[in-house]
Amino acid sequence: MRPFLSLTALIVLLTAGCAEKPNSVGNGLPNTDGDFAMFYDTLRAVSDTSYTVAYAPGSSLSDLSGRLNANESVISLLNFTGTSLVDSLRGATIDSVRLMLTVNYRFTPAAPPIAFSLVEVKSPWSSTTFTKDSMPLLQLGTSVLGTFSDSMNFLSIPYTFIADTSVIRRWAQYYYDTSSAVPEFYGFAVVPQAGATTGIVGFSSFNNYVGYAPTMVIKFTRNGRRDSVVFSNGEDTYATITTGAPAPVPMTVRGAFGTRSKVTFDHRMLRDTVNTAVKTTLHKATLELMLDSVASTFSGFAPDTVVAIMGMPDGDIDRSDSSVFAYGVRRAGTGGQPPVYSFTVTNIADLWVQGLKQNKGITLRWGAEYGSAEQAVFYRYNDPVPSRRPRMIVTYSKK
Repeated sequence: MRPFLSLTALIVLLTAGCAEKPNSVGNGLPNTDGDFAMFYDTLRAVSDTSYTVAYAPGSSLSDLSGRLNANESVISLLNFTGTSLVDSLRGATIDSVRLMLTVNYRFTPAAPPIAFSLVEVKSPWSSTTFTKDSMPLLQLGTSVLGTFSDSMNFLSIPYTFIADTSVIRRWAQYYYDTSSAVPEFYGFAVVPQAGATTGIVGFSSFNNYVGYAPTMVIKFTRNGRRDSVVFSNGEDTYATITTGAPAPVPMTVRGAFGTRSKVTFDHRMLRDTVNTAVKTTLHKATLELMLDSVASTFSGFAPDTVVAIMGMPDGDIDRSDSSVFAYGVRRAGTGGQPPVYSFTVTNIADLWVQGLKQNKGITLRWGAEYGSAEQAVFYRYNDPVPSRRPRMIVTYSKK
């Protein structure tokens, strides 16, 4: 017979083990002897600011294009890479060209459809370096190669026929004719049509799954035989265009347009407490930001997250340590309060209070910054309603 303990004996042994060393389970549990004292405080923000950055979104899963208003628009750039299949077009007559793009994102203040034009890019660019600051040097052709609009359905495939097949002939010749006499081909731009419905659409990029990537189907005739060839490799990116746009609204994070914010807290009270002779341990720090729902705009097609990154001392306001960060997700407010984004920033706060890092604030950016145009606006440090101001809730213990 196997030895066993009765249920009553087992409960007695477990209870005795826990009672003997109650502090051995977790370093944040106070015991009954008064060795530990737990504290719960709230740090208030003392300043905040918003600014814009220029980044290269060439690694995005979406190529954005569209127009929000007279001052803000976005265009996509794409260029197909010639493969061995291009040689099929040598000496052939190109009958038709169809470009297909898959919609994977919509940010539409107005109802779809949104109309676009396809034009040729006349100057060099690279998806790894192209930013909104590169736009003044970009040259676009004036001839419209094709027009199309998005669809009401998500993951729809709008397409355009390229009427001027000589453009594709030059593209193909650039790959199969390596002589220096052949001019370089720089690809295409998807631009919003003038006067079209406002809104931004995201098309699946070459970084996405092959079945959703930009695709070009070329039908041709050679030696009396009709055939077709399909291309779905290349490089792409997008860039925003702002003309006379006002400065960013304070405490705003915004995808696509590169709007970020920085908020600073006065942690001296906590630092002074930690640096006393009494052993003090910071257990948790939670950053809470209340959302101004009226000023914010969401599409519902992007992950609803904001990233908080530890700021670093530097002349660049956006300088931050990306290795120390936290994700914030939205939750409903309580007691009639606005929605709240909550971040666990214990690592950041602990580096401050231990004196290992300077307190240069917390940088905030939209989580899906590269592939969406969402805009989240938070209440500021000096909001007239104190309960709506940014705060950092800290829990620590003394021994």
